[in-house]
Amino acid sequence: MAHEQNGDGNWRPLWRETLAALSLGWDLALPIFAGVLIGYFLDQWLGTGHIFTLGLLVLGIGIGYYNIARFIRRLNQRDRQQAGTAQPKNDESEVISK
Repeated sequence: MAHEQNGDGNWRPLWRETLAALSLGWDLALPIFAGVLIGYFLDQWLGTGHIFTLGLLVLGIGIGYYNIARFIRRLNQRDRQQAGTAQPKNDESEVISK
């Protein structure tokens, strides 16, 4: 059952999170597709077989997963700040000495 929005705007954060989650597909797929496309055209232009296609495919996969990891890191930081337990950005400061 659909909920109606009340006057204080409770739907805004929900829509923001929904749109951010929908953009994750593009954050992963676009670098991969662009890498394959650019690699294909470079291979055709230079006559190098599939070297650039495969190389830029691997680079696109790496960039796509980096985008996903960056999104998750931001989401975790925002959750910590909302919970009131903001932690320092440097994870090495949390090393426990024995």
